[in-house]
Amino acid sequence: MKILFIGNETSDTDKIVTILAKKNKTINHGLINNENTEIFNDGFYHTSVVDLQPGQISKIAHKFDKIKLLDQPKITYNNYKSFITTLRLFFDLESGDVNVEYKENKNTKIFQYWKNFLKENTSFCFHPFIAVITNDAGDSTTICPKTDVPIKPMNQIVDWQNDKEYLEYRNLMLEGKPIHKTCFDCYARENEGQESTRQFETLEWALHLDIQSAEEFLKFKHPRFYELRPSNVCNVMCRSCDNTRSHLLEKEWKKINIPLRANNVGFKNDFEFVDFTEPNRIYVAGGEPTVMPEFYTFLRKCIKKKKTNFELQIGTNGMKYSDTLLELLTHFPHVNFATSFDGYGKINDYIRWLTDFDTIVKNSHKILELGHILSLQTVISMWSISRFHELCEFFDDEFPQASLLIQLGENPGSFFLPYNHPRPEIVVASMKKVQKTKVYYSNGRSLKSQVDLLIDYYSSPSYKVDVEKLRKFYEYNDKLDQARNVKLEDYIPELAEGRHIYNL
Repeated sequence: MKILFIGNETSDTDKIVTILAKKNKTINHGLINNENTEIFNDGFYHTSVVDLQPGQISKIAHKFDKIKLLDQPKITYNNYKSFITTLRLFFDLESGDVNVEYKENKNTKIFQYWKNFLKENTSFCFHPFIAVITNDAGDSTTICPKTDVPIKPMNQIVDWQNDKEYLEYRNLMLEGKPIHKTCFDCYARENEGQESTRQFETLEWALHLDIQSAEEFLKFKHPRFYELRPSNVCNVMCRSCDNTRSHLLEKEWKKINIPLRANNVGFKNDFEFVDFTEPNRIYVAGGEPTVMPEFYTFLRKCIKKKKTNFELQIGTNGMKYSDTLLELLTHFPHVNFATSFDGYGKINDYIRWLTDFDTIVKNSHKILELGHILSLQTVISMWSISRFHELCEFFDDEFPQASLLIQLGENPGSFFLPYNHPRPEIVVASMKKVQKTKVYYSNGRSLKSQVDLLIDYYSSPSYKVDVEKLRKFYEYNDKLDQARNVKLEDYIPELAEGRHIYNL
């Protein structure tokens, strides 16, 4: 038999496999770090999610009679994320009918507990238990970034652990009672058969913080995670964004009479509410943090207080990394640039107006060279779905080790959502090409399930375009095109064809 062992990214893996091979009177053929390695002989082989991407391991799985997970504790992994990625890989392999062995391991028990718990309790989410999330106006907190419904003004939170409003959310979730006014997005994703943000990130945080049960989340006296949006100052104008997150869009929308979503009248959050007692992660978005004075002030404050040993995540469009910013970040040991790409080449520049694809790629390589982490973000929307394979193939070739987080393009009228394309056959063809990429099997949130869903959705004989919603999409897009002196057909002609198909 040919057996592949998956372990941590240390030399311990090879030592363990050698011992197991000797006990089983076979040979340890050693590390596989190339997906094209030929597997001719029976025996034991080993790799990790650092030596091969999850997608690469999935692609070579058929070469082996069985794939086993070594029972190495999380602490032996160089990074807790590689441990979580490894466990997710086995879950996905098993879902794909690969012969795997991992459920009897000690290191998988808590993973299986949380997988089952989050399936049974369809309400529980880590956010109100460990996180402080600011709204777009910067004056109140919300339960998560996907809702604008306020929990409480930030300056009124005195005792976060025992705050009445937060306790109300926590108790409802522990009881498994749905909270439709705030949690509708995750409920919708789960009803579609996807892994929602609630499920994905709660599992990650539970394993990261070694939480053994839902009630144990109540033990935290101070927030462990902050997501902050200090202002809507931004240097680009993305089509799937809005005025609350781009002051340039705010100006443009006023000029071309697009109703504003909200008024940014709240005070500008200068990070004064961050409790440095024990944060694990601070995610800064916007707007665009790299051009916000408040962000630079915050970094200097952290350095002065000698409070820099946390995960600093920067949600960015990747266009501008000043020398000053890069110098300040040398004081932070854990920096992750969550960089957005919404299309390949000129399509990205059309969707993410005022960006330059080549500049983002160059800057992304620069931050990798400086030793920072690069993760990728993409919004799947009406604009991107017909060429989505081009972007995934680019990710495979250019940034093979970067994780990918996907989101759906949404707006109040929902005409950005990727479910109303006038050329369904082109969408299906693109998504089937995505299935052949490595990133399809990667550890990013819900990519595989979203791609599979779109294939089923657009392949269905009952699929029918909502013509009125498509009309609204074109009307909105035309206003932006006219203001920017561009045409949709010059960038995404297959999407523009819908006008002629439906006489719009």
